[in-house]
Amino acid sequence: MSEVTPAAGTAAPPTAITPWLIYLTFTKTSLSGFGGTLFWARRKLVEDLKWLTAAEFNETYALGQVIPGANMYNFAILFGYRHAGVRGAVAGALGFFSMPMFVVLAAALFYQHFGTLPLVNKALTGMFAVVVGLTIANAYKMALGQPRTWRPWTFSLVTFAAVGALRWPLLAVMLALAPLAIGQAWRDGAANASGNKGGA
Repeated sequence: MSEVTPAAGTAAPPTAITPWLIYLTFTKTSLSGFGGTLFWARRKLVEDLKWLTAAEFNETYALGQVIPGANMYNFAILFGYRHAGVRGAVAGALGFFSMPMFVVLAAALFYQHFGTLPLVNKALTGMFAVVVGLTIANAYKMALGQPRTWRPWTFSLVTFAAVGALRWPLLAVMLALAPLAIGQAWRDGAANASGNKGGA
């Protein structure tokens, strides 16, 4: 298998990203992903292993949201394929659900038998507060990876207002805003490319 060339402007990872490493990374991430795996995946891939920059993580996650299916499951497949081809995609998918599946089944059985106990209800209430905190912290960190221009923030705020506040259908909002956002990004990229050529 040929080595993957890192993207321009990013530092090469300290070790080769093999399918086995991808499998282990996503297995550990999903096993520790109480409150959702997004926070832990970002910490592992961006801050600890430095396999992705903050912007690359945001872009890959955004693509995983657009594709039908679970967001982080799609993310694992996209990441694995990018760094290790088809075997990497399979490794990412297996790492995301193979071992954690048994934990989820055990938790479901536990909740079926003990979910009505007051102590369990109080514990779940406390965990809900932790999940909210992790979500806010992760949203802040992902926002720091956004370009420092007004367009991405404008689209983010409009989307939040339309879906979160006005409760408009997500699919309709995406169909209306996605072509505009892609067109703006395409135009900005073309302008930057022509500017680089002119300055060369």
